[in-house]
Amino acid sequence: MNRQTRRQFIKTASAAIPALGIGNQLFAATGAGKKPNLVFVFADQMRAHAMGCMGNDQVITPNLDKMAADGLLVRNALSIQPVCTPYRAHLLTGRYGHSTGVIHNDIRLPDRETLLPEQMKKAGYATGYIGKWHLTETRLNPIDAKSSRGWDFWAVRNCSHKHSDPVYWLNDSKQPTRVPGWEPDVQTDLAVEFIKKKKNDPFCLFLSFGPPHQPYKAPQKYLNMYERQTLKPRPNVPYEIYPVKGKGDTVKPSMAEVLHEYYAMVTSVDECMGRINAALEEAGVADDTIVVFTSDHGDMLGSQGHIRKQRPWEESINIPFIVRYPSKIKQGQVKDWIVSSVDVMPTLLGMCNVPIPPQVEGMDYSDTFLGKSDKERDAAFLFNVHGGGGPGTDWRGIRTKEWVYAYHYSGDWVMYDLKNDPYELDNLIDNPAYAAQKKKLRDQLEAMRAELGETIPLKGIQPDPVKLPKGKQE
Repeated sequence: MNRQTRRQFIKTASAAIPALGIGNQLFAATGAGKKPNLVFVFADQMRAHAMGCMGNDQVITPNLDKMAADGLLVRNALSIQPVCTPYRAHLLTGRYGHSTGVIHNDIRLPDRETLLPEQMKKAGYATGYIGKWHLTETRLNPIDAKSSRGWDFWAVRNCSHKHSDPVYWLNDSKQPTRVPGWEPDVQTDLAVEFIKKKKNDPFCLFLSFGPPHQPYKAPQKYLNMYERQTLKPRPNVPYEIYPVKGKGDTVKPSMAEVLHEYYAMVTSVDECMGRINAALEEAGVADDTIVVFTSDHGDMLGSQGHIRKQRPWEESINIPFIVRYPSKIKQGQVKDWIVSSVDVMPTLLGMCNVPIPPQVEGMDYSDTFLGKSDKERDAAFLFNVHGGGGPGTDWRGIRTKEWVYAYHYSGDWVMYDLKNDPYELDNLIDNPAYAAQKKKLRDQLEAMRAELGETIPLKGIQPDPVKLPKGKQE
């Protein structure tokens, strides 16, 4: 393994960023007009509620809040299969997990699939991918050339949640390089360098941050921005998991500690997002660059007594989604559109005027985002196949603007009125007064499954909540 200082690594990586490629030369020769650049940034395991612009007054996210004020905030963006590998397959193919075969973590994205970077490269874009990949059958590096198809520049780690002193594989290097520092900072250095080098070409850059995925351990700089004792959990976190101030921590590490670390990691990602937007301004390309910030899925963080993801509750499925495109998208828009993770790929291609492959199953929201249409979904299909790694269950669900419903292997599971119960405190699944609503949602869900051709049998066990200590809420 190679070891380099941060400065040395950026210099090495900069040299690995290709000059004007063949695709760009073809584009330049056509004189077809300027295409927008695309910078797509996604965190790992960051829920939508972890931003100030989503109404959270505890978390510190000034750069994301400004980005939302400068562009478009989508409040109902959904990770419809809320776990790492399936989301990444949605993102690159615009297809559902049962169609690609990527139904849970650690499944290789099939070579037959047409990927977003391939389409962008054909259209003349310089393409780059930085950060976590997690689309192969193992979590080991390096990643083979077929997996990296479509990317001109490649600085990745497959799947490792060690957020300090990260390891990267540059392009077709035979040995990885370890770099000292906090992972988002190093990756942002690379992104800024890519923007500087490609500012005169149409470029497509994807940046995949590791935090705030566990382990929940943030640099002290960001921890110092918060007072842990003042942080309050969401109302759907049981008292026994997150005791009120003065009662003492009854779970080690307590959810108070976890929330402190989680918010601090979110703030570190926010700071990096600010650097990326500043780099675009400095390069003189900000007005004609589509910048998207989102996440692959959320994190329960104790809500409903659960941790992490793969659950049908809002903390797991509802993800950040901010789009900034100064020359085309009006400032200060907040929309409640249902945007599924399979919709992202066709929407990005559509906004860049790049052909969308015919096999894509997601919806193209580009005209809606650009104010040319009012087309939107009325519901999203939710899907989970438990791939092991602890207690879990297969489930299917449907999410509208006002309702969420899901069933698992043994029958009905959850149903909430999101308009009147945003924290999902009252599960109406067995309430006879809502039997007609439950039937309506289940029938709609079954119709979606039939239309999509999803027939995978459900199995598993009820996912266990966090083991609570003895004691009652006072």
